[in-house]
Amino acid sequence: MIAGQTTGQGGPFAGGRHFSTRGWVTPGLVGMLCMVLVAAAYERGRGNLHKIRSRVDPQPAPEVLPAGPGGQEPVHLSRSASSIGHDVELVSATFLPGRGMNVFQITALVPGHGEVPLLLSPPVASASDVLNSQGSDANGSASTSLGGAILVPWAQRLSGSTNASAGMLSTDWDGRRLSFPAENAGSNLSVEGLLLNRAADSIRSDVQPDGQSVSATFHAGDFSGNWPSNIDVTVEAQMTEHDLDLTVTAKNTGPQPAPFGVGWHPYFAVPSSNRAQALLKIPSQTVMEVNRQKDLPTGRMIDVGGTAQDFSRAGGVSLGTTAIDATYTNLIPGGDGGPEAEISYPAYNLKLSVIPLTPDITSMHVVAPVDKPWICIEPNTNLDDPFGPEWNNPENAGIITLAPGATLVWKVRLEISALSASGSDMD
Repeated sequence: MIAGQTTGQGGPFAGGRHFSTRGWVTPGLVGMLCMVLVAAAYERGRGNLHKIRSRVDPQPAPEVLPAGPGGQEPVHLSRSASSIGHDVELVSATFLPGRGMNVFQITALVPGHGEVPLLLSPPVASASDVLNSQGSDANGSASTSLGGAILVPWAQRLSGSTNASAGMLSTDWDGRRLSFPAENAGSNLSVEGLLLNRAADSIRSDVQPDGQSVSATFHAGDFSGNWPSNIDVTVEAQMTEHDLDLTVTAKNTGPQPAPFGVGWHPYFAVPSSNRAQALLKIPSQTVMEVNRQKDLPTGRMIDVGGTAQDFSRAGGVSLGTTAIDATYTNLIPGGDGGPEAEISYPAYNLKLSVIPLTPDITSMHVVAPVDKPWICIEPNTNLDDPFGPEWNNPENAGIITLAPGATLVWKVRLEISALSASGSDMD
């Protein structure tokens, strides 16, 4: 036996030496705990504790939202209702900046009916299924079949001769060649504008005292070589309780003059789907005459006062089973100065007013098929086929010549209100 070694259970370090080790266990654990607490407090003070946790606790992956039509997310304006169900109010508006700022949907809170969509459009989640720039939408044509497309640098359609490029048409203006996509294969008529499938270059939104606003700028240039000079287009919308103001500003930033026109192509939905009960008022008794065989204007205006196409009566005229496809001219100013078109839905005690606020808006193209639950009212600066020979001069058809550095402003107000007792009369 080696001197100094103690034998017994527990091995060579049992006995008195084991007693001394046990005496340091509790102080050691307390010291380690204090060190951990001090370190944690230090890291928390530096804002690092959440990083430590994130390395330990698995975090869910962030939700990645799919891009909207044209590769850009839809822009959604909204406001909280203030009348608590006692008055009609605008509560939301959705725009597609990837598709030329199409006014995709507008909703209103209507007492007794909840939130009502004012435009004919599919759910925004399925918009990309329709607006996919393929097939019949290769040139953005589908944008004019839903919501409310912005039409520039012309409104309505152009006629032209077949271009060397497949699917393209052309015409002349001031000694220059204009090119534009055909409506469909073999057609000599164009689509409605060149902004239909263009994506915005910048988007800005702001909060207003009683709503929200958004603006999108398109550096359209010469529209991919199809238009003279270079054009910047800005589309701005401001939504308040009863109004949605839509403004299009076009500026010629290039060295040459350029022809220009602006329009809007909204499909106003009939909430009940019974268009026979809707009332329509158009501030005009004059329409553009059309050669139905060629589907082109003749260059003449005709008086429709007292006929089935006369919707100028105060309070509106019941649509009944009357089909409409006409461009109304010689617009009559309203009480506040601007001509005012109205669509009234007595079953919903709701009236929509389309009010041009700039003088260059000289016509309203109105379409309301008998078998469709919608009414289209287009406030446009130019008439159909403005470069056609029937007008002698495009300016006679409302085309505006933008000199270098010049600006054109187009502004329209969509106003909602409740019907008065007299306004809901169907007689």
